[in-house]
Amino acid sequence: MKYETKMEIDLKKLKNNILLLDKSYRDYQYKLANLKDNAFGMGLSIVNTLVDNGINYIVVGSLKEALEIRKYNRKVPILVTVDLSDEEIYDAINNDITICISDLEYLRSILCLSIKDRLRVQILIDNGSNKMGLSNNLELREAIKLLDEAKYLELDGIYTDLTTIGVEEEYYYQQIDTFYQIISNYLDRDIIIHLNEPIMYHKKLNYVNGIRFDLAMLGIEENINDDWFTNLRVKNIQKKYGDLEFPNIDLQLIFTITSEVASIASVSKGDLVGRNYIARDDMLVAIVPIGHKDGITKAIEYVGINNFKRNIIADDIDHLIVEVDGGVRLHDKVFIVNEDRGIYDFLTLLKTNRYYLMSILNRKLPRVYINGEARKGDNYL
Repeated sequence: MKYETKMEIDLKKLKNNILLLDKSYRDYQYKLANLKDNAFGMGLSIVNTLVDNGINYIVVGSLKEALEIRKYNRKVPILVTVDLSDEEIYDAINNDITICISDLEYLRSILCLSIKDRLRVQILIDNGSNKMGLSNNLELREAIKLLDEAKYLELDGIYTDLTTIGVEEEYYYQQIDTFYQIISNYLDRDIIIHLNEPIMYHKKLNYVNGIRFDLAMLGIEENINDDWFTNLRVKNIQKKYGDLEFPNIDLQLIFTITSEVASIASVSKGDLVGRNYIARDDMLVAIVPIGHKDGITKAIEYVGINNFKRNIIADDIDHLIVEVDGGVRLHDKVFIVNEDRGIYDFLTLLKTNRYYLMSILNRKLPRVYINGEARKGDNYL
């Protein structure tokens, strides 16, 4: 018998999140959506919900993702952030996809190709975090010179990836300053200058016209802790760099993960349950068909069944074993993630960050889209 374990994605909640972000960051001309890693597991078919409600640029991590998005939307600008092979560059040209320039050698290799149609590029700047990108004024000046001389290459934007936790850290301001010093001679150009989510709590920088959203769109934003130490640190930062802005945005988690009770068994005191749990008393246990392969382990401690918390006592690759009582029945819905038991609780229990959690969660679960608005070309309704 089939038991349904699924991730349900609410497109109306996604729409509302985008509308709130668009309104709250209206000063930015460009609102970019980072849809790397298959939109963090949500599926690239959500692109039209984003574009219809304020997003006007898409960022992905591979050409494969960009081409998949083109199946749903032929017009929205797309930036691919990894180096492409020669063959892939021609595919990018044919599908109007922007590529990233992260070093001069790569740029020179592109200039050696027989390009006869427009290829838009953006330049990645290393802000001192020692990741990728052009790292000083001389490299950027050489790149701009080569692009200006190239007949078919068009500079579309310049950006950097901030790697700090957020605006309450000194490293944030150091990275911002490094980025500005490198690009300051080219701010008069009609191009996109964009940064990623750590600027969400900062007054808009006057030379930045683009902001990139990622997990905030899903209702998982980077919260600033409301504790004494963090508040003191924020006050010190504000004395040095000016007041911060904390937009009052009520974002909603757009997805739920649910399963069902697949079986119920009686266990006697002293019996082994699963691999290593010994029953301390006679008890009832339920099997829930979700486990390690879905990114879910007993470390999350409990699930919700019939509005009660049910403790997880054992786990395996494809199931959880949960302590229940006589009120639980077969096929009762089991809530793993929802608005009542959101991602932030997981982050605390699993001692991890939101990006890592979303990289392991839900990858094998079927996705079900709800509350979508019909739009030509969509296939998720």
